[in-house]
Amino acid sequence: MSAETPIVIHAAGRALQVWPKVSSRTTRVRLSVRPGPKVILTYPEHTSQASALAFLRDNLPWLEKVLAKARTVQPSLTSHILKFPWITMDDRLLEVEVTVGTRGTARISQANETVALALPADNRETVAVRVIRRLAETGLSLAVERLSQRVGVTVKQVSVRDQTTRWGSCSTEGTLSLNWRLILLPPMLHDHVILHELSHRKHMDHSERFWRQLEAWDPDWKKHDRELTKRWNVIMDLGR
Repeated sequence: MSAETPIVIHAAGRALQVWPKVSSRTTRVRLSVRPGPKVILTYPEHTSQASALAFLRDNLPWLEKVLAKARTVQPSLTSHILKFPWITMDDRLLEVEVTVGTRGTARISQANETVALALPADNRETVAVRVIRRLAETGLSLAVERLSQRVGVTVKQVSVRDQTTRWGSCSTEGTLSLNWRLILLPPMLHDHVILHELSHRKHMDHSERFWRQLEAWDPDWKKHDRELTKRWNVIMDLGR
């Protein structure tokens, strides 16, 4: 069983390919369904193939339910940017102007509050993901610095990642791991996620004390959380 060879199973009344993926980052076996649908079986390096396959068999009922609702088309980051031509950089909403270029580049104009995004005619989607993620690494680091100073907590490190199931997380050591897609959210929701993770610098749980802390820093957090949930299916699949 390798990442190049899919496992063929029967689910939801049809033959389906499941793509195995060994990951050094995951600590457990898990199934994920991406638009297409594309099913991925991810498992740690120390987990045997037999154990991963057993997990797959045990979770076939869950997989069939998810497949019944799965989208058949993979959303495009490039199409999204063309339809919603803006990104959040730190505390600013910048208009994105997409042009054709030989290499993927992004030039920020502070004066005009714009980002000139040049993408090649070929392989646009892959290049767009790389360039937008690079912008996120800059913008999210600046935002964490701004907000952590505002609320008076320290952060050891900011890691911008390609999470599939969350907007962000905070480790006990003080590292914030943030989803690069946050810059595709409006500033208030972008900041809401960061403030949520910064609240974990005070309380590493979701206790009543945690929610009181978040409310002190983000009084409209419930409204922001509801809006964030609405945008999950639109944003989270982009760039995969």
